[in-house]
Amino acid sequence: MPELPEVEICARQLSSRLGGKLIRQVEVRDRKLRLPSDLMGRKVTEICRRGKFISLRLDDGRRILIHLGMTGWFEFTPPPRYRLAISTDDGTAYFEDPRLFGEVRVVSAKQEETILAKLGPEPLSPGFDLACLQHTRRPVKVALLDQRLIAGIGNMYAVEALWHAHINPKRPANRLNEDELRRLKRSILRVLQKAIAYGPEIYEVQTFKVYDRKGKPCYRCRTPIQRIVLGGRGTYFCPGCQR
Repeated sequence: MPELPEVEICARQLSSRLGGKLIRQVEVRDRKLRLPSDLMGRKVTEICRRGKFISLRLDDGRRILIHLGMTGWFEFTPPPRYRLAISTDDGTAYFEDPRLFGEVRVVSAKQEETILAKLGPEPLSPGFDLACLQHTRRPVKVALLDQRLIAGIGNMYAVEALWHAHINPKRPANRLNEDELRRLKRSILRVLQKAIAYGPEIYEVQTFKVYDRKGKPCYRCRTPIQRIVLGGRGTYFCPGCQR
């Protein structure tokens, strides 16, 4: 599932392709995506990311608000199947989404503000901290996935950050001490920034230290990686160095 890094990469690609351009055509191939017919001729003034949302801001004040869902992505050459295509004079962005969980809708600025106001702070924003974790007894891994506490972190990067910070994912979030919170913050920033740096080829070149490595030796202590379920999500950790 696209998480903050993948969504950030996608937003940057869209910005370079659609930013400042006039929409010449919108092709909707999926009836679930109900977009108004008056988008043609509108200018995309800005494209930004908030959490796992991408916002295409139009010159009439409206926004095209996008959530990639489980498998959504934008391509710039025609894929075999796509749900939506947005064209300008300089090219076309194709929204492909094999599992059809992604969302694309046009909203007013006020509606967007209401939707995004439910999200927690951005991990990459100045002044970000993990004070929010001190107010929940949930396992720290589960708390990290709560978009109301922190925006954008998903399953992959939560387990990676906890491994780098030497913190067991089952630890109650409010039991982390100040040193552990500092380590976890540094680890979150580290894994997110590293992932963003992969760029559009992220799915082809990215490797993980612990995610999806059940039974394989830990890169630190060689203990076999374990997989458990927390909050309904598969969770990978090293029982040797994440006690």
